Amino acid sequence: MIEVQNLSFSYGSRPILRNVSFSLERGECVAVLGNNGAGKSTLVSCISRLRKPSSGNVLIDGTPVSQMTRNELAQQVSYVAQKNELAHTTVFDAVLLGRKPHMKWGPSAVDYDVAEHALRAVGMEDCRLRYMNQLSGGEQQKVMLARAIAQEPKLMLLDEPTSSLDPRNQYESMELIRHCAHDHHIAVLVVIHDLNLALRFCDRFLFLKDGAVFASGGQEAVTSENIQAVYGMEATVEQFDGIPMVIPRFQRHESS
Repeated sequence: MIEVQNLSFSYGSRPILRNVSFSLERGECVAVLGNNGAGKSTLVSCISRLRKPSSGNVLIDGTPVSQMTRNELAQQVSYVAQKNELAHTTVFDAVLLGRKPHMKWGPSAVDYDVAEHALRAVGMEDCRLRYMNQLSGGEQQKVMLARAIAQEPKLMLLDEPTSSLDPRNQYESMELIRHCAHDHHIAVLVVIHDLNLALRFCDRFLFLKDGAVFASGGQEAVTSENIQAVYGMEATVEQFDGIPMVIPRFQRHESS
């Protein structure tokens, strides 16, 4: 189990996160939702120790991440950022980097096998010798997911993984993210803007407002009232073929 306990973070005197607490189990995908500036990306960076929280703890199976070495943390937690920084790296080498926390002197046969399996899991095995800067945005995102899978973490953190993708690649990427949770038994925490993508592919939802948890839960937490309070937007939640969908309501402005 991954537990976030009373996590707070401030820039100087300006609070960004305020006593955020929640937990997630391996095998489930949890969406972090909220307006820009709500603290979503800061939450992910504090959990991954890219930023040091002002107070609070993150525990993985009862062990605080603050007590782990960087290498120990990298064996437990993988992080997929919005941008790929591996432009001049081959696809296979990019995925093999996910094995670095497990290596001693260099990659072993097991490391190569795990990297190959991760590439097959995202359908990119035929691109192993291409360079990252030769791939489309959607293909690059799949490679970054393969690298995270190769890391064999207990927790996968993703910061807006669909923000620069077209609709087809958004759906394919979210399907792979759900696959990471359900089939690879990884706890997945994903920051996402699109409520309907979240409803289609995620198991639970964490609404942040002004740096605090406003609401959390399963699909029952995605209500018109919560959407209005968090986003300042009127909307209804309706079912289409058994899948809930958020329908925004906008006032028409009559021209004079």
